[in-house]
Amino acid sequence: MRCSKGQKIVPEDSRTQSQKSNFAGQNGLFREKKKRTCCLCCSLKEAVRTWFALRHWRDWLQGDGRGQLVSLLAAAVILIGSGTVVWSAIGGDENANSSWEQSSWMSWGLFFDPGTQTGVSAGAPTKVKATALIFSVLGFLYNLTFLGIIVEWIRSSMDRWSKTKSRIWYGNHILILGWSEKTLYLLNELFEALRSSGDFSVSVVVLAEREVSEMHQEVQQHFYQIWEGLSFFDRRWRLLNSLKLREGITHEGDSLERAGASHAQEIILLSREGDQRNADLETVRVMVALSSLRQPVKCKVFAEVQMHEVETVLRRLHPDPTGTQVIHARAACSHILSLLATDQTVGGMITDLCSFTSGEELYVIQPLPEWQTFGQARKAFDRAVCIGVEATKPVVNAHGTRIDLCPSDDRPMEAQERLLVMASNWADVEAPTSSLFHWRSVDPDFMPSTLVSGEPDVFSKAANARSSSPTPVDAEGARKRVYVVIGWPADFAEVLALLDEKVPPGTEVHVLSERTEPQRIALCAGKGQRKLRNIELQHLVGPRTSRKMLEQLPLEKALDGVDGESQPGAILILAQLASQFMDLSEQIADDDEVGDDTLTCDSACLTSLLVIADILGENCGPRTSTPEACELLEARTYSLEAVSQKKSKIICEVLDPRTERVLWRNENLKKMAYFFRSKALETGIFMMAMSEPAVFNTLMILMSPSCPSLQVRPVQEFLPPRDTVAAFDEDAKEAKTWRELSDTVRKRGGLLVGWKSQNEECQLGKDKQNDWAEGDTLIVILPPQAPKGS
Repeated sequence: MRCSKGQKIVPEDSRTQSQKSNFAGQNGLFREKKKRTCCLCCSLKEAVRTWFALRHWRDWLQGDGRGQLVSLLAAAVILIGSGTVVWSAIGGDENANSSWEQSSWMSWGLFFDPGTQTGVSAGAPTKVKATALIFSVLGFLYNLTFLGIIVEWIRSSMDRWSKTKSRIWYGNHILILGWSEKTLYLLNELFEALRSSGDFSVSVVVLAEREVSEMHQEVQQHFYQIWEGLSFFDRRWRLLNSLKLREGITHEGDSLERAGASHAQEIILLSREGDQRNADLETVRVMVALSSLRQPVKCKVFAEVQMHEVETVLRRLHPDPTGTQVIHARAACSHILSLLATDQTVGGMITDLCSFTSGEELYVIQPLPEWQTFGQARKAFDRAVCIGVEATKPVVNAHGTRIDLCPSDDRPMEAQERLLVMASNWADVEAPTSSLFHWRSVDPDFMPSTLVSGEPDVFSKAANARSSSPTPVDAEGARKRVYVVIGWPADFAEVLALLDEKVPPGTEVHVLSERTEPQRIALCAGKGQRKLRNIELQHLVGPRTSRKMLEQLPLEKALDGVDGESQPGAILILAQLASQFMDLSEQIADDDEVGDDTLTCDSACLTSLLVIADILGENCGPRTSTPEACELLEARTYSLEAVSQKKSKIICEVLDPRTERVLWRNENLKKMAYFFRSKALETGIFMMAMSEPAVFNTLMILMSPSCPSLQVRPVQEFLPPRDTVAAFDEDAKEAKTWRELSDTVRKRGGLLVGWKSQNEECQLGKDKQNDWAEGDTLIVILPPQAPKGS
């Protein structure tokens, strides 16, 4: 047997008698040491263990809370004891002599109260003053350390309590769950809706899995920029200041209870961007958490979903199924995009109507008792336009709603019915001030309204209409169109289907995207994609921002048309997330699953726009048949109101609010295209459904081709042939007035809403315009398949 040094160790039983006697003659202490350490190596090990043990004690004294307290108490005892000994040794002074009792009291005073040294007279011996100075400084430092530990303990305890014990005590507040690119748009729409209703006492709470400082910074950056022109006394600032931001898990019951979910007035669940199934499953998970709270949620829950089968699940999870409002906004947004591509005037007006922040709005008012028929109510408004009635019973061919648009003038007004009025502002709606609109205009339990579902069929023609009759087009519109699309979003199949309903046969759609043709087919699978009847798809695979790839697209043909072969279409730059995939054979996932975000997507869209503008700028020359491409580049056709229906256009989609803030500051960039704010539009549609279901249903019906819809028609169609020349003659004495044209439109079953002159903004209401020019258009609401001429 050998030790670590290689020395041989002889066992005691195997030793000889002489070896035993030699060991017996040695010192006893030496024999005890030999029992513990057989050699120098083992002695070093014992020393190392002892040192490590001391180190463990030091770690405990410095790192553990109880050890720190022991260290502080030991330091205090040492300082007070040292002060006592030193004061007694120097003999004391007239305030305290050298006795142990008085020396310990003086030492305690110098240790705990630095002001004790001021009791030492200036004429005291130097050793006395030096002792008082040294021990008072040491005591001062000790007390600062001790108080710092106490303050840190209190601060950490307060932080822990604020995260685990804090609770919203508002009651009757609006609770928004989750944070996404739509949250800032939602807050803006919500503030505008509250301002329009005059209710500034409602508090808004946002619960999200983000740091409060980050959310607060984004809110400040957004609103301080868009409200920079507001007065200091504007009451919307009060709503912003009352906004409460909280960090927490939206599908955790404890976080929901501390956010006051059980006492809220409204709860809002916005769908996040990304895969539709995952987004809806996240909504279901939050609803499960809401239904499992100790205090049940009794308020209305407004949830945005993307898949229709989820609606039944959400309603069953809420204790009161009628208290859950499921809203589909994406399908309506896709339809508005197709309207902008084919008819920018109608698309632009629908976009304005879908937001509280723009000028034109829909109002729901109570009729006056003297209005016995719809005709009397319609003629009672001076500038606003009465477009329909919210009936007491469901209306035929109105998707199960009670919205009766364009009724006859002799339709009687029944009790409890309300009027639907379109106007630029509330001042144009000459009705009693007691008739509130938009935000909770009536008791929500009184005559409840069923929201129109967001199925794409709502915005398409009926199947029999599609098969029996071709797409109705003008004589000029019978020529095919050319569209260029940059990007293939996850829901582009729905946009194509809606666009196919509005274009003439033979229309070409050229699509450039990184997604291959199998990937595009996979994205369309399972979305109810119908076979395209009027559109011929031309696929081009490549980077969206590559100049080489963009030059292969018929950009000029889409903007200007080519002689008589085709008429102008549009260039659509769409937001595409998850643009690249490693395994092309797999099922394509929607959007966010590869980690792309909305800001990166907007950067790609803006880059494509700038490259297209550069290509069009180089191609502008004598060989260009029409100057629309150059005008777009030079901002002469940028504005939505400045672009006529037949002129070309570039539509660029943006998602993130940060991108929109850049556009506000960059005038040159705004002049290059019409920026389609899809997420802001979805949020506006959501808020319309939340605030007043009748307004939401009216918007959906106005966009449905199977119902009375908003259309743009040339003014010549409503002028008799004998008056057409006189109406366009500058020296003519007689011309059609608004009311005369309105009566003509009413005879054909429609309603005159507004008009649009060349290079001017859309006019809504009854301004007295008598001089109609060739090229002016009328904005009318016409029943489906209404005749265009007399």
